[in-house]
Amino acid sequence: MPLSVNNSISALNALSTKQNVTANNIANSETKGFKKSTAVLEESSTGAVNSRIQTVNTPGTIIPQADGTLEEMSNVDLIQETTAMITTRHAYEANLKALKISTAMEDNALDMIG
Repeated sequence: MPLSVNNSISALNALSTKQNVTANNIANSETKGFKKSTAVLEESSTGAVNSRIQTVNTPGTIIPQADGTLEEMSNVDLIQETTAMITTRHAYEANLKALKISTAMEDNALDMIG
């Protein structure tokens, strides 16, 4: 398999992980004390894309309770997460298109050879 195909597939896998992490953050945005995660995309020495998940430990909104105690909500910003999903979706679509074009180019080359 050509290197470009491997790189596109690794990018699709990494972007899928990133989208799943963002979806998990959104699903838990109302969970008290939940700490969001982020998927950091990194390039390997071969040009492949890897994802590394890390927790973001910034404090959530502190809500005073009727009994005088303070309760920490999640640290998820829904606007930020929704924007991240849109960006990730576009990156996924671009890598999928690159993979399709690479495959079509291979098919054409094979047709020309024989």
